[in-house]
Amino acid sequence: MKRVWIAVLILCLAAVFAAGAAGEEKVRLILKSARQASVYYAFAVGQAGAIMEGAPDVEVTIEESPGSMVNVKESRIRENFVFTSPTTLISSARQGKGDFSEGGYEKIRSLWPLPGIIMHWVVREDSGIKDLKELAGQRFIPGGAGSAGVKVTETVFDALGIKDKVTLVLIDLNEGVQAVKNNRAIGFATSSSVPAGMISEIAATMPIRLLGLDDGTYEKISGQYSRRVIPAGTYSGVDYDVNTIGQIVGAYATLDVAEDVIYKITRAFWENRPVWEKTHPAMKLIQLEDVNLLEAPVHPGALRYYREIGFKVKENGE
Repeated sequence: MKRVWIAVLILCLAAVFAAGAAGEEKVRLILKSARQASVYYAFAVGQAGAIMEGAPDVEVTIEESPGSMVNVKESRIRENFVFTSPTTLISSARQGKGDFSEGGYEKIRSLWPLPGIIMHWVVREDSGIKDLKELAGQRFIPGGAGSAGVKVTETVFDALGIKDKVTLVLIDLNEGVQAVKNNRAIGFATSSSVPAGMISEIAATMPIRLLGLDDGTYEKISGQYSRRVIPAGTYSGVDYDVNTIGQIVGAYATLDVAEDVIYKITRAFWENRPVWEKTHPAMKLIQLEDVNLLEAPVHPGALRYYREIGFKVKENGE
């Protein structure tokens, strides 16, 4: 009988250690995206769902972020870190330019594309403002503090010659709608896919106007941004097309994340497309071909998957 109990004890201990070992094999990733009110947070939910559906040994925690600038900055110091960003920030960071002059971003690698950002510049209809140049002398929120939208708005204002004439109010964009409603600012900007929840929210409660970007000014910055149009009827009361600009957005990681892990999550992302397509209409617009537009070499783990399915990745620079 004693031998039986010893055998049972050994089996129990083996089960405990096996369970512990299995638990240790679970890979935990952070996916840093945007504010919870942003459509990019919804995109993150879709990505995390697809990854965990297709790679059950990977656990993804979605982390809120004030904006893409913060995401890129944190990529230098975070472990098991996946993040989203417009391609222009990635390009600047890898070259150590502008806000990324401290360097150290050479390890950033591309994973997969996401719906691009489209700039929205919104003002109160009763402000009488119908052109971006008329924002001179006004208080305006250029985007959420730390977001890519702020950098785009500043670039556009510089091209218009009004950058030093507009009082830029840098606050969390979650406060933007109330700030405009309470007349603390004449309007705000947001970089988001269409339709943007924040614009829909304010348009449902008060008359607004979306400001377009004229062709002449666009030509000055066309090397950085692509032309986009927000169709008439997208938002309540906005019954006209709005000419604006946009940027490609992608998911990224650094070379510090293991190749095998990135292979698993890339495969899971693409093979569980129905999961992320359900999170937002814009997610249905994602194209595999846009992997080649992400402004950073493809991560070796992702590259392994793309080669496996026969997708041709452009010269990888590795």
